[in-house]
Amino acid sequence: MSRLQILFAWLFLSTGIFALVGALFSWGRGWLFSQTDLSDVLIPMADLVLAGPLSLVAAYGLWRNRVWGIYLGLVTAGTYLSGSVLVFISLIWFGMPYPMQLVVPPVFGLGIAVSYIIWVMIKREG
Repeated sequence: MSRLQILFAWLFLSTGIFALVGALFSWGRGWLFSQTDLSDVLIPMADLVLAGPLSLVAAYGLWRNRVWGIYLGLVTAGTYLSGSVLVFISLIWFGMPYPMQLVVPPVFGLGIAVSYIIWVMIKREG
């Protein structure tokens, strides 16, 4: 197992934990299940139901050096990419000021996703 694989396992683990905890508090807007506006809960609910669990299972698969962990990591990276794009669209739509708790996660998600995809492509070639 390479150091990068261990790094990505830790990144997926920490991202999964942050996605679950952040989603429960609607990324700073209050308890998820007390929100009344649907647009305030769509992205946090996707984090709670999809991105968080995928991240945790991908982290486990990578940590245990399973082939399915690499493939599930690619699925998770795709989820990060699409989620980041949705967050960026909503930020642009609602305009400035951009709250940091909504800007930082998609930037990190985009970085993790792109770097993981590149790592898998390089690993496959080598």
